[in-house]
Amino acid sequence: MRNAGFTNFSTDKDTSAEEHGDMTINKCDLLVIGGGPGGYTAAIRAAQKGLQIILVERGPLGGTCLNRGCVPTKTLLEDTFMISRVRNCHFMRGDMKINLKRIAGHKDLVVEGSCSWVQNLLAENGVTLLRGEASFSGPKTVTIKRQGGELEEVTAPKIILATGAVTIYDAGLHADGERIWSTDDALSVKSIPRSLAVIGAGNRGVEFASIYHNLGTKVVIIEKEKRILPRMYWELADRYKRTLLDRQIKVLTHTTVLAAHPSNGNGVILTLETAKGRQEVRVDRVLMTGVRRPAYHGINFEATDLVSSDGILEYGPNLETKVKGIYVVGDAAGPPYLAHKAIVQGMMAVNHILGKDTAQQPLFYPNCVYGNPEVATVGLTEDEALESGRSTKVGEFHFIGNGRSGTIGNDQGLVMIVSDSKTMEVLGVHMIGPQVTELISLACLAMQNGIDVSGIKKTVFAHPTLAETFFEAALATDGEAIHLIIND
Repeated sequence: MRNAGFTNFSTDKDTSAEEHGDMTINKCDLLVIGGGPGGYTAAIRAAQKGLQIILVERGPLGGTCLNRGCVPTKTLLEDTFMISRVRNCHFMRGDMKINLKRIAGHKDLVVEGSCSWVQNLLAENGVTLLRGEASFSGPKTVTIKRQGGELEEVTAPKIILATGAVTIYDAGLHADGERIWSTDDALSVKSIPRSLAVIGAGNRGVEFASIYHNLGTKVVIIEKEKRILPRMYWELADRYKRTLLDRQIKVLTHTTVLAAHPSNGNGVILTLETAKGRQEVRVDRVLMTGVRRPAYHGINFEATDLVSSDGILEYGPNLETKVKGIYVVGDAAGPPYLAHKAIVQGMMAVNHILGKDTAQQPLFYPNCVYGNPEVATVGLTEDEALESGRSTKVGEFHFIGNGRSGTIGNDQGLVMIVSDSKTMEVLGVHMIGPQVTELISLACLAMQNGIDVSGIKKTVFAHPTLAETFFEAALATDGEAIHLIIND
């Protein structure tokens, strides 16, 4: 039986199309604009529920995440970590010859495979894919300029905007693809620079710093805020900075880039404003990470009653905008700019379209850094919890006491659980160490489903695993950790 109770949608799986002069008119139950994680997830979920779906995408499927973000950067990180591990392995001698072409080829292969998989999923679920530029021509009508120049029109009672985000750079700095790079340029580099300045020490900045450091590049990170990873818990950020410094990666905070000029030869001279006055840094290449902002270019909101505030569309708890039937998800909905947020929001929007009750409980989105070490955090820090009026306990466990951590040669990092001292509710979890971008999901599972510290303590964790650090941190909340030496 197909979608019992949702009689406002047609029952024919195929979208309908009519010819009106030189333009094809398409009709569907749901039009999704944008084929990134939020868009393709929404399209697949809605198709699984029997709706007629058209997905419009102007570029490669998968959006930034699959093509220029999550997938290629993590592939490069893994490959370059292997180089670093071999170089620093105590029972191996000599150096190795790096084949940059094969590293790039592996990255491209993973990206192509991921995009092809999404296209196959869309096809298998009966989603109609239109390639081209989408622009509103009416409140529920969108004109598609196809890649060949022909125009098509799509009308739908429900529309999801998943148009992604664009990167904005500081005024006066422009990527030329040669000396000054965007993150796209850094992913497709043909040679390893001797030195690299990374402007911006957020998640992307420290990840690229790790990639190029592993390749043998001398790296300096420049951050205008008072610490790196400014959106992370300060203790984790400080620990991460110490790790970078130990690896001979130079870190400049409270530093602003004023100008970039070509130097003699093929390098760049950066003029910096620091706490100690103006300085110059000479490097072979500069990488600008920039900041993300929702991308609405060409979408023509003027043809609708859509309203934006500070460049971000206004929407309600179910992702529905001021215009009934039009939703916005993922990066197009504003910060945080996370693929996992986009995926969840895509499903939330479809659930609301189908008339299903959606939970009003806030969702906990983890923030992850896939550098070396990894960093992951979700929920409140202790300071934030205290400022909100909560009384707190903190359970802290260090990876040095974890057996599995020892087997992989790691003795650095920790897991912190911030909880309410009265109710034992888990308020936040903060981690730095190996594979914590995986372990943080344990925290999200607990927090989203109301599993408190006592519930974590009752859970059996396999041994030896890194996940035991989460268990031990829960025990440490009441001074009960087993593999922890307490120094008075």
